[in-house]
Amino acid sequence: MKKRGLNVRTVVCLTFLCLFFNVASLKAQTASDNKKPVEKMTEATAAANLNWRSIGPANMGGRVADVEGVAGDPNIVYVATGSGGIFKTTNGGMNWTPIFDRQTSISVGDIALEPGNPDVIWVGTGESNVRNSVSFGDGVYKSTDGGKTWKNLGLRDTNTISKIIVSPKNPDIAYVAAVGHAWGANEERGVFMTTDGGKTWAKTLYIDQFHGASDLAIDPQNPNILYAGMWRFERKPWTFTSGSEQGGVFRSTDGGRTWNKIEKGLPKLIGKIGLAVSNSNPNVVYAILESKDGTLYRSDDKGENFRQVYKNQNIVQRGFYYTRVRVDPTNEDRVYAVSSPLFVSSDGGRNFTRISTTTHIDFHALWIDPTNPKRMWQGQDGGVAVTNDGKSWEYINNLPIGQFYQVFADNREPFYNLSGGLQDNGTWTGPSRNREPAGIMNDDWRMISFGDGFFAIANQDNPDVYLTESQGGNVVHTDMKNREQQLVVPYFGVGGAAENDKYRFNWNAPLILSPHDKNTVYLGGSVVFKSIDFGKTWTPISPDLTTNNRERLKDAGGPVFTENTSAEHFETVISLAESPVKAGLIWAGTDDGNLQMTTDGGKTWSNISKNVPNMSADSSVSHVEPSRANANTAYVAFDRHKFDDYKPYVFKTTDGGRSFTNISGNLPEKSYVHVVTEDRRNPNLLYAGTELGLYATYNGGGNWMELNMKNLPRVAVHDIQIHPRDNDLILATHGRSLWVFDDAAPVQQMNDQILQSANYMFDVRPAYRFSTMMTRYGVGDKLFLGANPPRGAIVTYYLKDKADEKTALKLEISDQSGKKIAEVKNLPKERGLNRASWNLSLEGDRPRRPPTAEQSAFAGNPRGPQAMPGTYTIKLFVGDKAVQERRVEVRIDPTVSVTTADLQAQLDLSLRLRDMLSTLNDGLRTLDSAKQQAEQIERVAKDRLSEVPADLTKALTDYKKRIDTITGDLVTGEEDGIRASAKLTDQIGGLYNTVGDGNAAPTAAMREQFTLLQTRLPAKLADINRLISEDTPKINATLQKAGLPVIIVGKTIESPQ
Repeated sequence: MKKRGLNVRTVVCLTFLCLFFNVASLKAQTASDNKKPVEKMTEATAAANLNWRSIGPANMGGRVADVEGVAGDPNIVYVATGSGGIFKTTNGGMNWTPIFDRQTSISVGDIALEPGNPDVIWVGTGESNVRNSVSFGDGVYKSTDGGKTWKNLGLRDTNTISKIIVSPKNPDIAYVAAVGHAWGANEERGVFMTTDGGKTWAKTLYIDQFHGASDLAIDPQNPNILYAGMWRFERKPWTFTSGSEQGGVFRSTDGGRTWNKIEKGLPKLIGKIGLAVSNSNPNVVYAILESKDGTLYRSDDKGENFRQVYKNQNIVQRGFYYTRVRVDPTNEDRVYAVSSPLFVSSDGGRNFTRISTTTHIDFHALWIDPTNPKRMWQGQDGGVAVTNDGKSWEYINNLPIGQFYQVFADNREPFYNLSGGLQDNGTWTGPSRNREPAGIMNDDWRMISFGDGFFAIANQDNPDVYLTESQGGNVVHTDMKNREQQLVVPYFGVGGAAENDKYRFNWNAPLILSPHDKNTVYLGGSVVFKSIDFGKTWTPISPDLTTNNRERLKDAGGPVFTENTSAEHFETVISLAESPVKAGLIWAGTDDGNLQMTTDGGKTWSNISKNVPNMSADSSVSHVEPSRANANTAYVAFDRHKFDDYKPYVFKTTDGGRSFTNISGNLPEKSYVHVVTEDRRNPNLLYAGTELGLYATYNGGGNWMELNMKNLPRVAVHDIQIHPRDNDLILATHGRSLWVFDDAAPVQQMNDQILQSANYMFDVRPAYRFSTMMTRYGVGDKLFLGANPPRGAIVTYYLKDKADEKTALKLEISDQSGKKIAEVKNLPKERGLNRASWNLSLEGDRPRRPPTAEQSAFAGNPRGPQAMPGTYTIKLFVGDKAVQERRVEVRIDPTVSVTTADLQAQLDLSLRLRDMLSTLNDGLRTLDSAKQQAEQIERVAKDRLSEVPADLTKALTDYKKRIDTITGDLVTGEEDGIRASAKLTDQIGGLYNTVGDGNAAPTAAMREQFTLLQTRLPAKLADINRLISEDTPKINATLQKAGLPVIIVGKTIESPQ
């Protein structure tokens, strides 16, 4: 049977299941010591057993805030991301484990490892690359077991931490540099110090509520000497302030307890500051500055005096976003400027050369191995890269840390594609699942367009044609088949400040498809544009819908430098939606607080923001969700975090906007809301994508429940879609790429009545018969695999209580006549929601030997012929009782050209082969049993008889040889699979699998082979039956004479019909 065990179908099944269990067994994330702000979905545990699918992609990453390695150990590396948590590798980046997923905030500013003990990790939450989309943190965390468990150590209101340093002489002493709130003033900022391992903190360097610490450095030989960069920074939605004369470089010579400002040689007006002390010569200190008077300064006397060594702005560029410096641990003159490009100087900073030109730009992190300076890890807007020679870089493309803004799902069959835009990584499209046994790979994804990606729309008639939008309303029409691309903006801006443009567009300008016409799209700027030809031409259909405050349209930035990248463009439409119920009913929300609507396709507009109670002016309307059930019902999310107010604000109207009710309920206090989505099948069910994860409510917002289930990180969710056909719940996360929950039926249908029932089985969506094919081979272990769902029908059921060990759960499948055709055993039986699947196959062959526990775990029951398209009944058995049943429709892959007659012919031949194989296996089981009994009798004879008669020994030996001869003529030996020709059982098994694979009628060669095998079967069965009817009675007579047990073999084997 060995050849059957190695057939393509079995290999595919084993490969998929190995990968599935690998993904499903990711290390559980230990929650922080905070109490959870809201309940779990049902009785706090009902959905905890279910998994989301992380589908990546990972070939483009997201912003990395910090990378920390271990000196001299290339295997252990920690990667801290700006909005996706922390990943750890113990094999040099071959594989990664997320270790920070369930903390209150997974935005990370910096991590530090205790010197000499990399299992002790200090984490400063809240990314310090304070761009317009920056998240926030909740203080300092510490792990003493390599990231398995975490404890929050306080400083929760720092919000943004740029640096943590652990003293090289005393691990209980640590320092924290806190930038503070990015969007407002606060007291908990500056430099903090602990001397008791984080139990208590003292603020030792503070200027005022607007200045924070941008960086911190320590003398490696004398930890009493520290340097700090104090930076005035504050954002507003339309501008930011970076720099002051009060800030600057400070030094402490008493271990961080007191500080003095260094002024000799440094400019007065300074923005962001980056610092580094030479490890090989601590007299040398570098300061990289956001300054008009030069960018790199050097001290050769421990900071007593600085001198300018480099003036060009190319090593700083956008000061608030970069401005970091690193020094080669063995060479005080080799300096790295971490900026938009990555630069290196070999002459103490006087000249710089660009390096790492083959990776993403926009660098934020650089770790240099102190024992081997040629080994470096870098982090940038595109993820992580590593070099071992200081010259060539390997991009690490197995970290799913993409920062998506939006996601669009098309209707391709049988599997839909997803498209969406990412922060600084363009707009991409790829499959929600694929036919690859291993899973979704990076090369399944294709870039549609470049830039900071946001919205994407696939044409419904030709899903290879897209409209995408990047920063500032840049709309691109792309045909992926012929690689044609055209910029189709409604207006070309003149550049510079927003006040210069006739029309203004937000960084994240909304681009939406009309639910009523497949060629009609809308684009939000300061006005709303409409196109009826899929973006080729545009017409304004509104006046300026904003407050048009001209004071907020000036140059952004200052006082050091201004900046105009459109990231701060204001007075724009930020959200846009057309009612699915009523064409021409369009809602538009602006970033400056206006909520506008039109009921006549844009002829007239009404500003109804005054109808929203207790909502402050200027509150950005982050999302509008018109109901699919009622034209007068809509949901609106407001976002005030850019005014330093992180509260969630969700409102509902049921009268067309004349009045609104706040339904924010018990959403966590700092979980500002990006998106609210009404469920397609249950209008009472709402989903909220917040900065702190995904939430759902069944009662209009009275009670919100976290919906992370078993494995969804507490990551910012920027967009939520429910697929109209497949009913999948789809998330675009800003930090962990895309996630899918297959078939949201259990979420949609859950109610109190189900919760109180002993068990319940949910509706089962249609399942497709399709073929898999391995198109990649030998790809190694260093890759990310997006999980595919199980093949076949996904069955979800609820158990009020966990079933005991003695109670078996199974699924029984029957056809339309009520005939049982298959069953699925050994189902999960945990309390709450559980999932299993039927692989759309009938009962398999009766195996020669029962599978081992390990084989069952990986391969399950033997797979039989594929079920014909049609309707089947699935029954859930708890013990011996069928407690629930549901129907499932099996559909054929619509991309396959095959007739019902073809599939029936395939099934008929598969069934005949299955029965032939089962018959031979029945005979082989009989032979195996007879031989085992003979061997046992030999042992008994030796125990009972003082001397075993020679004729008895010969009879048993001859009997076993006869069995071996028959068996050897039926099955290829385990070690002879290559050297020996296949025997009958292997040939039948091979043909059985070949005929059953795919969706096609058997070929002439298959039928010819079947006829040949069928003619050979009777003679082989006759050999088995002679042993049963002649050889066994004969040996039994000899055994009886000797007073020994007889061999029991049962009836002869009948040939299949």
